[in-house]
Amino acid sequence: MTCLLSLALGLFLFVCASSAASLFESGQADQSVQGSTPNPGYKLGVNDIIRVQVFGEEGLTTETRISGEGRIVLPFIGALNTQGLTVKETEELIMVRLADGYFKNPRVSVYITRYRSVFVSGEVKKPGAYPYEEGLTVLKAATMAGGFTDKASTGRIKIKRQKDKEEETLSVILQDPVFPDDIVVVPQSFF
Repeated sequence: MTCLLSLALGLFLFVCASSAASLFESGQADQSVQGSTPNPGYKLGVNDIIRVQVFGEEGLTTETRISGEGRIVLPFIGALNTQGLTVKETEELIMVRLADGYFKNPRVSVYITRYRSVFVSGEVKKPGAYPYEEGLTVLKAATMAGGFTDKASTGRIKIKRQKDKEEETLSVILQDPVFPDDIVVVPQSFF
């Protein structure tokens, strides 16, 4: 009986190890650590946290926050201005700088591990800053902020958004998208 249990346990461990190895080889095992790749038009900004990986150079894998000046600092190449660049543009910039005297044909991947915040104010139960998530809507942002108060006017919600160094105010509905640095303003109803 003990021999049979040992054999079953050994077979179970072999199957688990084989599955883990195939996940690792396919690149699926590490995705939760890497972060996400946002839509191609997403522009990096202050307080985004990114993970930079240089293939074949594990010692250069770095996770860094984009500074208030819009910069990141990486080994070998120093400070880079990444604010306003897409993930793809940031990858290309890093590859060019690494190829300039350090590495031959470097391959670089950049992932966002934490987006900058969305702000929810007004007639919600817990106004404040909340981390942005892909697919965030006005309703989801309000839910993260504890939901609407009894005084909320859900038909008059506004979003304040920076566009080319100017703030614009948009009238929105609950299904409209929310983006990083947006300020969702839920006004009080008249009655």
